[in-house]
Amino acid sequence: MKNGNYLKRRLISHKKLAQERTILANERNTLAYVRTGFGSFALGIALIKLFEEHMKYVYAGYGAATLGIILIILGIVYYPLRKKRILKY
Repeated sequence: MKNGNYLKRRLISHKKLAQERTILANERNTLAYVRTGFGSFALGIALIKLFEEHMKYVYAGYGAATLGIILIILGIVYYPLRKKRILKY
């Protein structure tokens, strides 16, 4: 009986560690979304400011800035949703 308790404790411990690794991966994924969003937003602002006379670059800048904002929002919104799903297991 003593051996069964040890094995059960080890499995619970293993599950908890796997859950922690998954949560950390989720955080890294969220930070990657936010980092990419800021980069895209900065690129958009740079295109708008540097090429004010070329409308195709200005439109591309607005597109990049909009994409950046969308990526930042997605990263921030989906983080708690994914974390909640991870903690359910």
